[in-house]
Amino acid sequence: MKLALLFVPVAVAAAPRISPQRVLDDYTRAMGGAKALSRIETESLAGNLTEDATGKTGTYARIVKAPRNLYSEWVLEPEHEITAYNGRSPWSAAAPGGAHTLTGDDAKQAVSSSLYWNSHLADAKNSRFTLQWIGVEQVHGRDADHLRVTLSNGGAQDVFFDAQSHLIVRESTPTEQVDYEDYRPAGGIPVAFRMKILRGSRQFTVTLTRAEIDMPVEDSVFDFPPARGAPLPDIRTLLDEVNRNQKGIDELQKEYTCHVRTELFPPDSKGASKGASPAPKVFEAEVFHIDGEEVRHRVAIDGKPLEGAQKRKADEDFNKRFARLTRQEAEHQADPKKQARQEAEDEKDLSTVLSVIQFTNPRRERFRGADVIAVDFSGKPGVKPKGLLANFVSKLEGVVWIDDQAHDMVRLEAHLGNTMKVAGGLVGGVAKGSAVVLEQAKVNDEVWLPTYQEIHLSVRLLMLHGNANRIERYSDCKKFRADSTFTVGQN
Repeated sequence: MKLALLFVPVAVAAAPRISPQRVLDDYTRAMGGAKALSRIETESLAGNLTEDATGKTGTYARIVKAPRNLYSEWVLEPEHEITAYNGRSPWSAAAPGGAHTLTGDDAKQAVSSSLYWNSHLADAKNSRFTLQWIGVEQVHGRDADHLRVTLSNGGAQDVFFDAQSHLIVRESTPTEQVDYEDYRPAGGIPVAFRMKILRGSRQFTVTLTRAEIDMPVEDSVFDFPPARGAPLPDIRTLLDEVNRNQKGIDELQKEYTCHVRTELFPPDSKGASKGASPAPKVFEAEVFHIDGEEVRHRVAIDGKPLEGAQKRKADEDFNKRFARLTRQEAEHQADPKKQARQEAEDEKDLSTVLSVIQFTNPRRERFRGADVIAVDFSGKPGVKPKGLLANFVSKLEGVVWIDDQAHDMVRLEAHLGNTMKVAGGLVGGVAKGSAVVLEQAKVNDEVWLPTYQEIHLSVRLLMLHGNANRIERYSDCKKFRADSTFTVGQN
């Protein structure tokens, strides 16, 4: 039998449905208990890497550190690949190219791997993992329970547990499959000292030479490599300039309209998933900018243009909001005192944000063909935030990309590193892991406009729990006369 066939799971005869939590309970007992797994702070694995087809040899390393740090390294000269996550931004480095911050699916996969490996599957509920039992399948001729683990960031991992030993014998993601063999005790838990890894058409074998549990690991292991080349600007000064530039952008945005498509996903169901995910509800609108705010005129739902009462209601809502914000902007511009108060409030808010946020790992990168400065951010340790804004911002972690020439933001990724409680949690809160992605791009070589937004929120208000997941894509941005006045829905 060819070796490749060993990596193909074969479905066996139908078996009674099994609780996914029961499978995990059996696994944690086999690993020494959920409490022992939850107390693991670090896990460091190192060994020899061999490509099966060519016999080429190299080295392998994987280090995780609670709560979200990951470092993975493959060396198979001339290939040298590093994927890492420091809890704020995922990054990668591959010879001969330099390091760069990951985005999109690559970033999601790196964060998913960090969440999964750091959890040790000790407490799926508190980790906000969703479990689905797929069935009993064959892995290397033995029965294995197949669970799909959906992580708190939306990534998924297929995990196969041996039906007799209850240990993990296979993990699978869209880009990689790993089979685990030769479990031995290390640091009080069983560790697989042999791995068979399938990446596309390439197969590799990893034989561990070292497995350490809870040995000290410096945080710097997971940080982006030190910046090289041209000196970087002072980050505080750079952000002040970005803030000033945004005011000019707000004025130019008033001369543009864009089309926006919003995909609103149904709230995640609790417990095990059933079948395919429901399709999102899709809304389309034309976007205008007035007094620094968006005004949206809805034009379609699920691909169908609005008609009749729906269209009249959408026209009426747009006209009312457009007129109100137009009057508000005129009053604001006619009153210098109001302008001064608003500027003072803006400066106060910026100072509040900067007082509770620290910026680390500044570096130069290329993003979508442009030179950018990327910098990580997180709450300042030891600082007690005062007020709702400071409390919220202090719990954010992420990375921001700033255009090196224009000094405007091109992308922001942020997530809550800890749950944000309102009134000490009595009223409600926003759950740890809630995240947002924002992007903007330069249009007509004069104005920066939003191009993409992704929002994932898990909230609680009193006794009500809910979540919101939506993706927005902007397109067809065009300029119109800044002094135009119009009313939609009328001839």
